Amino acid sequence: MKKHFPDISGLRFLPMVGILAAIFSSASVPGRTLFFLNLHHFDKILHATAYAALAASCIFAFRLQVNNARSRLRTSGQVAAMCLLCGVMEEFYQHFIPNRVMDRKDVFADMIGAMAVVAAWNIRAYLQRKE
Repeated sequence: MKKHFPDISGLRFLPMVGILAAIFSSASVPGRTLFFLNLHHFDKILHATAYAALAASCIFAFRLQVNNARSRLRTSGQVAAMCLLCGVMEEFYQHFIPNRVMDRKDVFADMIGAMAVVAAWNIRAYLQRKE
């Protein structure tokens, strides 16, 4: 007997949307209410972690389209570009929030987190192909 399950591939985007919502809602908080923003390096760790999670959720959403090395490379570029665009938009948005400033170092930290996940995903695929 063949069981039919509903196609839930469209729901694969929900984690990505949730993480984006969390990133932009945390960017909406005025600077003085978040005491840890004064800790310079802790802020960068939070940026890298948030964008690593965003990159992982993007890979989760788009990985059904990956069936060879070329499509993996294209998807990696798309994920990196999306994370960069979101990071720049977040910093621009923070410019309008009281006691928050735009900082290109935050975008750099965002990309470090995102690229670490993209690199790990590609290395894992390479090692699996070698086996």
